[in-house]
Amino acid sequence: MAIGAVLSIIPFVPWGNFLLSSVSSSGAYKRQKVVLDMNTATNRNANGSVAGQAVNVNDLTSFPPNSTWLITYPSSGDLTIDSQNPDTFLKFGLIRLPTELGGSEKSASAFVAFSKVCVHLWCSPNYDPEHTTSKTDETYQCPCHGSIYEVPDGLSIAGPASVQAFPTNAIPMLTLTADSNGDLYIEPPNWDVEHNGVIGYGRDYQSYENYILPVAEGKLNP
Repeated sequence: MAIGAVLSIIPFVPWGNFLLSSVSSSGAYKRQKVVLDMNTATNRNANGSVAGQAVNVNDLTSFPPNSTWLITYPSSGDLTIDSQNPDTFLKFGLIRLPTELGGSEKSASAFVAFSKVCVHLWCSPNYDPEHTTSKTDETYQCPCHGSIYEVPDGLSIAGPASVQAFPTNAIPMLTLTADSNGDLYIEPPNWDVEHNGVIGYGRDYQSYENYILPVAEGKLNP
């Protein structure tokens, strides 16, 4: 009963505020070019044939719509170290949205990057384009307890995370932009619930429309 009581309050406590101190110690929060993690012995097929490559929004062949990859932020400055780092609080699922959600656009708005830490009990959610058969399947799903987050705003629409109190019902995400060459970048996050969220805790899902998307479209400064 005691263990159950502790577990029941985990989603409602801002643990991310404490955990972010360990995240920040691994690297500075700065503008960072999006480079995919390399495939490793423990994660052989994380990024397939494009592992270790920088992402360019104009390249629809290497980075097609309705695809996903693994990235690390903030970077240690060494791609090998980043790729081998098992800390999910530094990992994000980069998704090029399906075509019907704007994934064929050659802009940063074609992409989202969700935290790999579920706001329920910190398991690692995934986007699975290989099994996407309809728009209702275009979701970011946690395999542990069934929390499901809609794409692109990251609001939990099913599972235990969906019944948690605001703002612990939406997954944190990064702010993305693209330069004149089409190279994709991560802007320094604002780790609060009204912007990028607090990793492991939550985010106001409306920040996607109010902040993250306008920045990606060049309508708002990061």
